[in-house]
Amino acid sequence: MKNILHGSSICVNGMFVASYVIALALQTTFAAPVATIVSTEQDQKTRQVSVKFNLSEAAIVTLGAQVSSDGGSSWTDVDANVVHVVGDVNRKLAAGNGYTAIWNVDRDWRGHPADGESIRAVVRCWTDDNPPLYFVMSCVDVSKRWYFTDERQIPGGVTNRLYKTDYLVMRRIYAKDIVWPMSSPGTEEGRVGGNAIGCEYPQHYVKLTNDYYMAVYPGTVRQSALLFGNGWGSSGKANWFPSDACHHLALRGYRTAQGQPWTFVSGAEAPVANSALDLLRTATGLRFDLPTEAQWEFACRAGTGTARSDMEVAISDFAWYADNSGGATHEVGLKLASPWGLYDMFGNVAEWCRDWEGAYETANSSASPVVAPTGPATPTSTSTNFRAKRGGSFRSPASWMRSASRGYLNQDYNKVNNIADGGGDSGVFASGYRLVIDLD
Repeated sequence: MKNILHGSSICVNGMFVASYVIALALQTTFAAPVATIVSTEQDQKTRQVSVKFNLSEAAIVTLGAQVSSDGGSSWTDVDANVVHVVGDVNRKLAAGNGYTAIWNVDRDWRGHPADGESIRAVVRCWTDDNPPLYFVMSCVDVSKRWYFTDERQIPGGVTNRLYKTDYLVMRRIYAKDIVWPMSSPGTEEGRVGGNAIGCEYPQHYVKLTNDYYMAVYPGTVRQSALLFGNGWGSSGKANWFPSDACHHLALRGYRTAQGQPWTFVSGAEAPVANSALDLLRTATGLRFDLPTEAQWEFACRAGTGTARSDMEVAISDFAWYADNSGGATHEVGLKLASPWGLYDMFGNVAEWCRDWEGAYETANSSASPVVAPTGPATPTSTSTNFRAKRGGSFRSPASWMRSASRGYLNQDYNKVNNIADGGGDSGVFASGYRLVIDLD
């Protein structure tokens, strides 16, 4: 078996160190902070690679790798092969010296280096406004946080029930300055046209101004209890089921005492002081919120312009809806994920958005998109107190399983009302939520 560190070697503290194959200088595509690799060693018995490095200032740190097939003249990133890593990595570190990351190379990339290949370790430094692809936070202790550049690096796998209960997993949505057509074209089957509540007219161009993290699951019973308080938003389901009894007002609004009037804000404003989301922001220092309709739809589309992100997959394979739900919610994450790794975007529970429900702005061109829309500034006369909901619920018909489909509900309700979630029984719980973190 070949050593990943090959070439002439010397023995240092019982380990063999390549003299030239793994470079000691940091290679990074990101701005400061900067890490300096002090040494890279490989244990000949375990074949694990140990990388020691120093940090000039605080940074989120991940470990990557590069490969060269021309003797080191050019290098290609192969970070996706760096999965099993332990030590001072995948989290935010303070400035300092003597950090160590250990990579299990054989487990991740057996058979490499091939003949003529050279491999070197790379310490990646990330800033808070340019973080890695995945963010994981403990719901038990919100100060404990991890970052990963690939879903495979998340210990135990995303569908492990730990990530549906005691931990929150979020995926970065790269949306900044992308111009895209929101809503549906006139030819899309199931489209709601005209000026009625929930209409999808007109299709129009939108540009979002920032990236954001979005939770890979709708908020679950256990996550909600840990983040917002016992019994919050739950109709008594198991811990790994979606919270299905959520009021928009309880998430983003506030009242001083039971029976007092609610204080609420538009989608363009931050959650009301002392609301559930405001208290979560205070506890974490992170800009948690509900997604805007535009953020929700952009993430759901996953870069596509079709009714669903994958038209070749049967609806029943990725959604719990009227035809397969049995009239009830189900554990999150049992269906297929979207191309961007998001689960239950359709069906199960309909998800609140920040926006007041209301008609879209007029049609436009890609040269003059609507910038970061947040919905009407105040409730409209036709939808007093209604907030937008997306994705449909376990009661929704197949025609609602579309990226552009819009629902709505009185923000004080947590149950089905009118046709907002695909049914007329107002005694059925169906209102959930999905968290985002806006990144400046």
